[in-house]
Parts: sequence; structure tokens; C-alpha cells
Amino acid sequence: MTFTLNCLPEGEVLADLIRRNCAIGFDLRFCRSVAVSPDDRDTITCDPGDAEFATLYALTDLGEAIAIHDVTLSSAGADEVAAVARALFVAMVNARLDPPDAAQRHEAEQTALIDPDRIG
Repeated sequence: MTFTLNCLPEGEVLADLIRRNCAIGFDLRFCRSVAVSPDDRDTITCDPGDAEFATLYALTDLGEAIAIHDVTLSSAGADEVAAVARALFVAMVNARLDPPDAAQRHEAEQTALIDPDRIG
């Protein structure tokens, strides 16, 4: 199955993101839009019965949740969830074999602070 991780910035590699942010787990959240205009991307987490889509998040050791991939609530979406969850798990296991040192992590955090795509 081939797909693009639709919540990551273009060119971002899952393994690098997982390693840099010290991901220790992942979560699946059911979501729906609460947008008030077509340009608005506001969503909320909700009960599965009220959801429009689901989002897989990587959970970091600092308690952050980083959106990785949105999926539709369909059988194809379920296949995507399984594939992305597997990729997240493999990336986390591999990252533990070669964790970033403090200097690398500090540099990544500083870069994230000045990233123009960062929502503040």
C-alpha cells in the first residue's frame, strides 16, 4: 500500500521526525471539523459515532502529540491506519537503537521554533 502521510510537511521523513522528537507511542483519535469558514481547519476530538475522520498521532516523551496521518472512516481508511501504525512502530523501535543526543535534540527544537509552517 502506497500513500503519503498527509499531516507531515512535504519532504518530512517519518523516521527522522520520530527520532528527532523522541516519540514513545502513538494514538488514534476520532475527529470532526468545527470550521466556520472554508479556510478554517479547526477540528475537535470526539466520540467515534460523531467522527468525520481519524488522525494518527505520534506521542513524544515530552507529552506532545504530533499529527501524522488523517484517514477516512472506511475500510480503506482502516487499512491505512494499520499500515501507518506499523510504520510508526518500526520507526520508534529503530529510533531507540540510535537515539538523538542532547545537542541534536536542542538543534531540532530551535529549528522548530523558527519554522514558518509552525502554527503558534
